[in-house]
Amino acid sequence: MENHQPILFLRLEGPLQSWGERARWNHRDTAYMPTKSGVIGLIACAMGLGRGDGRILELDRAVRIAVRADRPGLLMTDYHTVIGIIRTADGKQRGRKGQESTILSYRQYLQDAIFLVAITGEGNIIERIRKALMDPVWPIYLGRKSCVPSRPVLLEVSNEYASLEDAMNRYPRCERSEESIVYEIEADQNGYVRRDIVTAAPGRLYGERRVELKPAKGE
Repeated sequence: MENHQPILFLRLEGPLQSWGERARWNHRDTAYMPTKSGVIGLIACAMGLGRGDGRILELDRAVRIAVRADRPGLLMTDYHTVIGIIRTADGKQRGRKGQESTILSYRQYLQDAIFLVAITGEGNIIERIRKALMDPVWPIYLGRKSCVPSRPVLLEVSNEYASLEDAMNRYPRCERSEESIVYEIEADQNGYVRRDIVTAAPGRLYGERRVELKPAKGE
């Protein structure tokens, strides 16, 4: 089968991963699969693009992705207690002046998860991504800076697959994959909404896209 655009494959594997989708304040969630904004952020780190760089938005618009959960992992919630003289966003002291205050923080992670990510776009874009991942400017992490990959994330670039869906069904599974696995792929109208599109808005505000969750057929 001949694909009109090359597909770049990543394997995201590590002790911990965290792909926040609704994280706010002291509750930091993780989605069950890597978000598109998280994958774009990983690539942006490799390219040396800082937060707010307009090229990150261009990159987001230039590629489509699909994600397969070869090993979905186990959900873990890490409980934090922060005690001290804590200041608010506007610089004022939290609580009574001169006294310590306490913040409780809940942070979710996926333990021992393995995801296959397929990225497609024009050949020059895919080649730029490949080169950046081969020699990253900044360290790569799996959604959160404390989540370090246990192996190089780049697998290969291939023209052997007719589409992202074909790639999700036929690309070899990892050695420790589950017997029954699923993948998430972008949809036009069906499916459900994920709020993980990079936008030009200030702060961590994301746009919406529709995705479908499907069982991987395998070979």
